[in-house]
Amino acid sequence: MVLINGIKYACETCIRGHRSSSCSHLQRQLFEIKRKGRPISQCDHCRELRKTKKIHVKCICVQPEREGILGLRFGFSSILQTGEC
Repeated sequence: MVLINGIKYACETCIRGHRSSSCSHLQRQLFEIKRKGRPISQCDHCRELRKTKKIHVKCICVQPEREGILGLRFGFSSILQTGEC
């Protein structure tokens, strides 16, 4: 594994073979090693709402046409409209 500016890199064959932590192939093309776990699907605003107000809804900040539907259906329109995502 090669560490450049705090970002971990490994060659493609080591990543595919689950050996990225022991990769020392500097002559091959290096790829950034992705973080473990599931990728984040919510923006910072919706994640903060989930933590503070115990509201767990799908992030709709990218899709403004669905905001009215969820707001009317669940009564969250006043809370969801405050975020600037």
